[in-house]
Amino acid sequence: MFSERLSDIWHSTTFRLGIRFMTLFAVSFVIVGTFMYWQTETFMERELRSLIEAETAELQDFHNRLGPERVAQEIAERQQDDPFAVGVLLDEDCQPVTESPDWLAHQDQPGELCENADPDGWLLFELDLAQPDSRFGTGEWDDDVYGRLVPLSDDYQIIVGRMVGNLENTQGIIFDVLSWGLLFTLGLAIIGSISMARSVNNRLESINSISRQIRRGDLSRRMPSTKGGDEFDRLGGNLNEMLDQIEKLMMGVRDVSNAIAHDLRTPLTRLRNHLEQVRDDAHSDQMREQIEETLGEADALLATFRSLLKISQIEAGNRRREFGEVGLNELVDDIVELYEPLATEKNLQLTTSAATSVSASGDRDLLFQAISNLVDNAIKYTPTDGTVDIQLGERPSGTRIEVADSGTGIPPAERERVFERFFRLETHRSSPGSGLGLSLVAAVVTLHGGSISFEDNYPGLRVLINLPRA
Repeated sequence: MFSERLSDIWHSTTFRLGIRFMTLFAVSFVIVGTFMYWQTETFMERELRSLIEAETAELQDFHNRLGPERVAQEIAERQQDDPFAVGVLLDEDCQPVTESPDWLAHQDQPGELCENADPDGWLLFELDLAQPDSRFGTGEWDDDVYGRLVPLSDDYQIIVGRMVGNLENTQGIIFDVLSWGLLFTLGLAIIGSISMARSVNNRLESINSISRQIRRGDLSRRMPSTKGGDEFDRLGGNLNEMLDQIEKLMMGVRDVSNAIAHDLRTPLTRLRNHLEQVRDDAHSDQMREQIEETLGEADALLATFRSLLKISQIEAGNRRREFGEVGLNELVDDIVELYEPLATEKNLQLTTSAATSVSASGDRDLLFQAISNLVDNAIKYTPTDGTVDIQLGERPSGTRIEVADSGTGIPPAERERVFERFFRLETHRSSPGSGLGLSLVAAVVTLHGGSISFEDNYPGLRVLINLPRA
């Protein structure tokens, strides 16, 4: 059940639209996040350059006013106060003027720093410096330094820089925030899509459920509505108005059919009784035979009217209150016992088979008549020495009843029309019958919420009835 609901949600239009909007939003989020990341990186790099330029200008001022010794002292004080600051006073050969600082001592070729500087003096190099006593609790610095080489005079130059670890950390934090934000947004979007899909599917399923009940013949059912007045309520209102009109038309046709059948049945019954009296008073055998034939025709007409009234009653759904659990094995045995003499007359094999005890929820009398009609048709249209087989079985969706024969069958093009009232195949018009037998079968199956279909039996016809579980 859960997998079916999950499949319904996955294939729902609402969920797919939600996923499309989620994808669009995710792409927009990535584009905006990338732009923010790039802008933040550019801003921080620009700020870092401004800070280095300000420190460089300040040291140049110290040199011009106080000399190179004061510059070296200022650089040492700044590095002691700020562990992210990097600086050194160099001579014209790019060698330290004072004692080489720890970070410069770890460089393989200090002179390469000056050579690697661009025309404006900017350079980037890697710093690998052990600082076990760092106030930040870090045992080792492994960082990049962004700095600038600036000449102070013909004899002196300085390198002033900053470790960019804080910049990289900030960039990493921004990247993590954007990544987690994207994942969180995608998660919310998926949850929202599933929630919307479930909500819409529940509304649609209620409409589908009522539609199935209406299709089974309960025209009194109507689409649900809420107080929201949304598009589903408007759709349900339009459908309800349409169903009201259809119900009125169907009731009108049914009432006319019932009235005709009921009103004609009474005079036909009186006519039949009168014919019986005339037959009893007849003085010749020929007259009695003619009256008997007329009585047979009257009986056929009365049977037709009874079938019409019964079909109308079934389609109205009035027999649902008679529903209960029906043992189909015993029901089929009764049908076989009823029709076995007729099958024997035509030398037909009438057989049944059932793997287990099979039951269904329904009206026993109606199911008996429906299966009897199928068996009667099979015997009627199966040639001598043929077979008629009734099979019962359980399926995951419910109960299946099969009636197969080796007769003439029904052409595929005519299989839908045989359920119409009074429809008969051209090859069968000369045989007795009213064309209402399969109409009654279809009405019974629909009343029970089942389905009926035909298959070729090679030779003959196989009728399949599927009923829901009891």
